[in-house]
Amino acid sequence: MSRGSEQAPIRRTACTRRSRGHRCSFQEASARWAPVQVEGLILATRSPPMASTTISSPEPAAAQASPPNTTARKGREVKGRLRKRRWGWLVWIAVIAAAAAGALWLARGRAAAPVPVSTMRVSRGAVRDFVTSAAAGRVAARQEATLRAEIAGKVQKVHRRRGDRVNAGEPLITYDAAELKERARVADAAVALARAQVLQAEQNAANVDVNLARANRLRESGAIAVAEADTLDGQQKAMARAADAARAGVSQAMASAQLARVALGKAVVLAPFAGTVLVTSVDEGETTAPGAPLLELADVSELHVDAEIDEADLGRVKIEMPADITFDAFPGERIRGTLSEIAPSVTRDLRGDRSVAVDVALPADPRLRVGMSADVDIIVAVREDALFIPPNAVQGRGAERAAFVVKGGVVHKRVIEVGISTWEAVEIRSGLAEGEEVVTSLSSAQVADGVRADVKATK
Repeated sequence: MSRGSEQAPIRRTACTRRSRGHRCSFQEASARWAPVQVEGLILATRSPPMASTTISSPEPAAAQASPPNTTARKGREVKGRLRKRRWGWLVWIAVIAAAAAGALWLARGRAAAPVPVSTMRVSRGAVRDFVTSAAAGRVAARQEATLRAEIAGKVQKVHRRRGDRVNAGEPLITYDAAELKERARVADAAVALARAQVLQAEQNAANVDVNLARANRLRESGAIAVAEADTLDGQQKAMARAADAARAGVSQAMASAQLARVALGKAVVLAPFAGTVLVTSVDEGETTAPGAPLLELADVSELHVDAEIDEADLGRVKIEMPADITFDAFPGERIRGTLSEIAPSVTRDLRGDRSVAVDVALPADPRLRVGMSADVDIIVAVREDALFIPPNAVQGRGAERAAFVVKGGVVHKRVIEVGISTWEAVEIRSGLAEGEEVVTSLSSAQVADGVRADVKATK
């Protein structure tokens, strides 16, 4: 377009809405500039497909060269959108911050609440180190015996029953001896018969000897044949063997008679030692076979506990060490015994666990009964005048031990050094003082250093 060319008038259609935040429509904005023709020259401008322009009164040429300030308007629109987005993010941040502050406030409120705990005071006294039996032991007598039937017969009399005390050699059970006596009589008759047979055999042998001697003299003189003399010689040897057999029959008959007399003597069952009848297994009128149990007898004047200890503790125990025995029948009571025997061998059970049998002698106590269950603690060391706390008040294992002390209503964690440690008590060498309250309810997850404590019980 030449400098001297005449410019065509252009009418600008502008949006008349000036309110803040208003956006012109596409048609309104694009109608501001449209292709026009000036003296056969077409000016290239942005032309919307639905918009058209008309030529109006002429304007200065500067209006053609300079489009309206749409860039500034778009910038304002972008800033408005960014401002709205910024406000949206600020709102979300404020909501999240409020939720976090509420959660923190709630957590602090809960943490500030006192934690209910149970405590126990640090005490001073004797602390024992002991070896505990691997399983419950059994109270046994010095002598125990199960008397069994040695003969077959009918029980005629039961002289002593359960709980009765007997002396050695005292009759306990008597069998019906009529049959036994008859067997003994038959056996004696067999002996007499066998002896008579021996006499007969010896007499026959003597007769043959006489005939054989006469035959030998006649054979020398030629009065009888040699064969006849040989026949008599064979008879003499046979008679001698028959006499030997008869004498053996006598021995056999005498042995049978002796067995019958022994059986007759066993018709009365005698006590092998002085003791107490624990169990009576038969009653009068019953017929027993050899080997059937009759009764149980025990000498309860000396009792002990048969127990077992773990193989790992074998090197810690020695004969004559004291032991404390507890019984289910006497809860809370200990009876002092003495380690009297250690087995010379180690036994292994089906699970592969190895243990050693021990005997702990018991003092005389009329309350004790054979067969009672007992737990044994063999005392290997005693620390007198020592500080101690219960084992459930100790936290940690090995060298890293600690306890929680309640002081002024606040829980404080203390590092402690321990000595003897058993299920009964834990010796305190350092870290605690006598009379301080230690927390025993360590199972609570809220127990920690610095929390407030609500003491429920103190021992």
